[in-house]
Amino acid sequence: MRSPLLLLVSGVAVVAACGRAPERWPMYDRAQVVEADSAMVVTVSPLATEVGVDILRRGGNAVDAAVAVGFALAVVHPSAGNIGGGGFMVFRFANGEVAALDYRETAPGAATRDMYLDPAGNVSDAIVTGHLASGVPGSVAGMAEAHRRYGRLPWADVIAPAARLAADGFVLDGARARGIAGNAERLARFPASARQFLPGGAAPDSGSVLVQADLARTLRSIADSGPAAFYEGWIADSIAAEMARGGGLITKADLAAYEPRWRDPIAFDYRGYTVYSMAPSSSGGITLALILNMLEGADSVPPLGSAEQVHLAAEVMKRAFADRNHYLGDPDFISMPIAQLISPLYAAGLRAGIRFDKATPSSALPGVAAHDQGVDTTHFSILDKDGNRVAATLSVNYPFGSGFMPPGSGVVPPIGGPVPPTLVGTRRLP
Repeated sequence: MRSPLLLLVSGVAVVAACGRAPERWPMYDRAQVVEADSAMVVTVSPLATEVGVDILRRGGNAVDAAVAVGFALAVVHPSAGNIGGGGFMVFRFANGEVAALDYRETAPGAATRDMYLDPAGNVSDAIVTGHLASGVPGSVAGMAEAHRRYGRLPWADVIAPAARLAADGFVLDGARARGIAGNAERLARFPASARQFLPGGAAPDSGSVLVQADLARTLRSIADSGPAAFYEGWIADSIAAEMARGGGLITKADLAAYEPRWRDPIAFDYRGYTVYSMAPSSSGGITLALILNMLEGADSVPPLGSAEQVHLAAEVMKRAFADRNHYLGDPDFISMPIAQLISPLYAAGLRAGIRFDKATPSSALPGVAAHDQGVDTTHFSILDKDGNRVAATLSVNYPFGSGFMPPGSGVVPPIGGPVPPTLVGTRRLP
């Protein structure tokens, strides 16, 4: 029987396929191998990791820890983990059950296809900053649904650590301080955002303590009243009122109607393993399948860090992301040829076009080329002592999402909404 893998990040799989990193690899000195004999929590923030570990020590399972980490990241990594955004979770339990939960943000009911285009047909700045850029947040509903189905500890107990971090403050490290400084101009446009992230009118220095009193109040309300506090109570009132004031589209009806979606995970084989990953509306699982299926068909994978390996990885990813941008979308609205996209036969056809002596220009590939990707997404993975595991990805789609904050909430809504026509693919599989 093949062993299961739970992966959401394609780069991890490419590295794993190439074996141990050579000492000449530029990232070698920064990579650390961590081992544990019973459980593991891996996040972008040591503080969020500590929250997850503490939940496990208190008898929580991997899902309890994942929910606690998700809320903690909203405090200690707000540029990407903010509860105003959305995410995905993939679960594999010790009994063999596999599940996937989609809680990405959705477009408001009043959204239109061309709302981000200026009179000349170009994408405007409104797609990334301000009220009109925002989608309906899914994080709170998604984490509540995961906890409802699989959690063990009381709901309030898994949110309490995040609320304490927000109320008491935490020491900013260099990465988080630079993140705020790099987005200070956008945040300064909106009084509530500036008050939370730019105390005294400037980005806080590394080593300073960041207190988020409004966010603490929001988290305590969610802990006390569940997701209804966010989607129907005073938080929803604050979001809807600020949207109306600033020209946004999200209404209380949009918030009340939000529902996360359970999906069938993407599953495929790779070199003796079964890989489970997220299904659409995530593009990750299918893109990962395309990458690994092309790699598996190669005669051999060159050593990590070699020119040959970099070339192969670039060519494989180039083709996978071109297909990702053409075919994938929200399954509630479009149909996708998923079975064909994750098949080894289809990957073999893509691999046949790779030249090993010359790079293929992106313009030479059919369809829509990949566009720039930001650093506004974060991933974490958790394994508990019983063998249950969760892989989760959180995002606000742009650093600090849409930038603005409904007064009193401490929450930055994400970028979200209809895809601009310039990114819509029309190609069909043969």
